[in-house]
Order: sequence, then C-alpha cells, then structure tokens
Amino acid sequence: MKKNYRKIIYGILALCAVFLIGTIAANLIVKNKVEDFIKNRLPQNMTRAYDEISVETFGGSLSITNASLIIKNKKNEAQHTFVNVEKLKIFDVSYWDYLIHGEIHIENITLENPTIAYYQDRVQKIEDSTDGGLISIYKPIIIDNLKINHTKLAIFEKGQDSTKLYTKGLSVEINGIKIDNNTIARKIPLDYKNYEAKSDTLFVKVSAFENLTVQDFSIQNRTANFKNLELKTKYSKQELSKLISKERDHYDLSVPSLSVEGIDFGFKQNRFYAKSKKVSLTEPSLELFRDKLVADETKTKPLYSKMLRELPFALTVDSLKISDAKIVYEERQNAENMGGSINFENLNAAMAHVSNTYESPTKTEIKINANFMEKTPISVNWSFDVQNKNDQFLFSADVGHLVADRLNSFTQPNLNVKLQGSTNQTYFTIDGNNDTSNITMKVNYSDFKVTLLQKEGEKNNFLSAIANIFISKNSKKKDEYYKEGTAEATRNKNKSVFNYLWINVKNALQKILL
Repeated sequence: MKKNYRKIIYGILALCAVFLIGTIAANLIVKNKVEDFIKNRLPQNMTRAYDEISVETFGGSLSITNASLIIKNKKNEAQHTFVNVEKLKIFDVSYWDYLIHGEIHIENITLENPTIAYYQDRVQKIEDSTDGGLISIYKPIIIDNLKINHTKLAIFEKGQDSTKLYTKGLSVEINGIKIDNNTIARKIPLDYKNYEAKSDTLFVKVSAFENLTVQDFSIQNRTANFKNLELKTKYSKQELSKLISKERDHYDLSVPSLSVEGIDFGFKQNRFYAKSKKVSLTEPSLELFRDKLVADETKTKPLYSKMLRELPFALTVDSLKISDAKIVYEERQNAENMGGSINFENLNAAMAHVSNTYESPTKTEIKINANFMEKTPISVNWSFDVQNKNDQFLFSADVGHLVADRLNSFTQPNLNVKLQGSTNQTYFTIDGNNDTSNITMKVNYSDFKVTLLQKEGEKNNFLSAIANIFISKNSKKKDEYYKEGTAEATRNKNKSVFNYLWINVKNALQKILL
C-alpha cells in the first residue's frame, strides 16, 4: 500500500517537474522568439533597446521594461523619431485562437509612461514604395483592449520656435482593434470599435504668429470636451505691426467650454472626412485688432461658401451653437491713436449644415442674436448654398434702437466723424453673390447730425455745415415713419466678407440719408 502511495507521490512530483521544466523551456523559447523578432524582423532603420523581457507562457503574458525605439531615414540615416516606454505589458494571449484560427488574439496591452519625440523637418520623403510597409502582417492581430497611459508627446519643426505640438498626461484607450493585410495598407491601418482619450495639457503652434492651448480635454462615447481653450497671437499689437509686411489680425480668443458630439472621422476613397452631430461653444470671448497702417493684404479672400466648398477634406457638422459670446473688433486708421472699436455682447448663434458634403438645395443657415454696442438688439439671418459656385447668399438683419454717438468710439478716431441722433429701427436684406449684390433697407431715425473733425479732433465747422445741409435729420414724412432705399454694391475681392456687407449698408444709407 505504501509503495502505491510512493508511486503516486513520485508521479505527481515528476509531473510537476515536467510542468516546471516545460514552463521554463516554453518561457525561454517564447522569450527567444520575441528577442529574435525585435532583433531581426523590425526594419533596419529602427534602433531598439530594452532592459528586460519577462514571459509567462502559462498565463499568456509578456512584459518589456524600459523599451526604446529610434527611427531614422533609410538614405541619410538622420534620426527623426524617439520613443521610450517604461513598461510594455501584454496580457492573456490566446494560444487556442493562434493554433485553431490562425490569428494572434490578445486581450490587453498596456504601455506605461511613454515619451515620444518627432522631428518633422528631419524626415526624408520616400520617393517610391518598393520596400513595402514597415512591418509585414503574417497573421491577423486582434487586441481587445489597448491602453496607453500618461504619454508625453512632442512634435518639432525647423527653426528656433520649433515646438509644433506638445501634450503631457495623455492617456488613450482603444477597444476592438483588428490589424490584418487589408487594414495595414490604409492611412489608418486598423479597425476599431470605440476609443477614449484624455489629457491635462495641449499646445499647438497654429502658425508663426498664433498658438492654441487647451487646459484639459477628454473624448468619451464619441464626444469631445475641451476646457479653457485659447487661441492667441504671441506678440503684442505693436510688436505684430512691426513684424508683418501685410495686414494681419491680432487674435485673443478664449473659450471656457467647447464640446463636439457624435464624432466620426476616417478616410473614404482616400479622402479624409470629419463629422459631428453638434458643436457647442459656451461663453467664448474674441478680441480682434487690425492695424490699417500696415500695407493691405491683396490676396483674394473667398466668401465662406467657397472656403467650405474648397476645404481639402470632407466636413460635416449638422449643427453649431454659440452661447453668450462677446466680440470686440478694433481698427487703427490713424498714426495719432490706437484706433477705435465696436462690440457685440450676449451673442447667441445657431448654425445648421456647416458642411461641404450636403447637396443642393440644402443650405448652410446661420441665425444670430446679440446686443450691438452694449444696448442695441440685433438679429441676423444668413444663408448660402455651399455647392453654388456663384456663391449666392441672402443676408438680412433687424437692428433696434441705436444712439448714434455710441458709434463715435469707432468713427471718431478712425474716420474723423462724430455722429449725433438715433436710429430707432433698421431693416435690411442683402441678396448677393461673389461679384455683386442688391440691398433693400428701411430706417426710422431722428435728430440725425454729422460733425466732421480735423486731425487734431477739433470740429470742422464749414464742412460739417455743408454735410448737414444734405442729410435728412428725421425719417418721418407725413404718415410715413420709415425712409426706404435700395442700392447696389460691387465686391472688392481683396477685402473680407464683412467689408462686402458694410459696403452694401453704406450705399443704402447714403441713398436714404442724403
């Protein structure tokens, strides 16, 4: 009886020893295969290093500590991409799917604290694709869950102010990943089901003059939320005027909250597309300054319909909402001062079909309500068909009671004109295209008077007297409370769309007042 127990015990010990030896051997075999893959199967223009590889075949797990990868050009061997990862963990590799279905199935991959630096100006373009892709996919790869935690990412370009993009604390999670020979050839080389991302800092160099920063953002359930977004010119107004040779706006935009719902993006027929069901901006504040003493920018400025139509990608935004915005526009016309300003407060806007994918006769529609110069209510309806190559548009506005001297903060320093009186109600509609337009207007106004000023700011009595001879002081005539007029305008294509609107309004006012 004791001999039987001994045999059983010896058998169990032998099995355990075989299992232990087999596990160790399997671990060594897998480890060697991984090391061989890293050494021989990655392209030669990739320099790789690591501290340690740990394999646990029984649980189907693998970890690599302090892994680094440097990518260089194949021709001149300039190093342009640097990647360091504190720890790469792979959990629950399915041997069954590998043996039976011929695919590599991994439940979880985690990258801890990766640091990525990419030098854009060092990359040498490959003129042909005879070398194929970076890595050949021998078997389909399925990853249930990929997590990248606490990433630092920086993209650099040539020059002293070289940082083009920077983010820290970036974490990304992607579920349902599939990579095979079909997906690897695409511009986005994988299929996925859903993704999440968050970061506490984002910096983007928009141009040589403007930077974009975001305090933190998150993407979850295909909705992105951005907090404390700012787009600002990195120079003061005076410094910018000294640096530029042609007119350029000085920006100061702050958006406490921006959300983008129903995000979808990708490539279709090799063209990038971006979609959103709704974009919302809460309490944005925009200050614009233009120094008109700098030489004019003579490039053709397209209308918004053409700008949308000619975007290099397919854009679809079903609706865009702006809540409680503030806009201040400053313009400098004279060297003696820093110019004057106009402003809009409590601005609310609703836009539909901000897109270049809708077909005619669907139109982009914009509705705006705001307070102009603090107390004057204004409402605007604006529509245009992006697919209309004549850029036909309709712009109508209803402007409430406006005390004329509120405009003096703009007209006096810029135009040497001082206004008195008030407009009680103004309606106008502009029907135009990229070349010409027609405006109909009716105005109810009273006690209107113009004072023309000299450069020193003193009244020019003679010219003011002559001007007021030709200006009707009141709109009321018999039983008519409104004066009406029509006018035409020709677009100066070197000027903005708002200059076009202003020319229409100015021409109509001249017809009515004089």
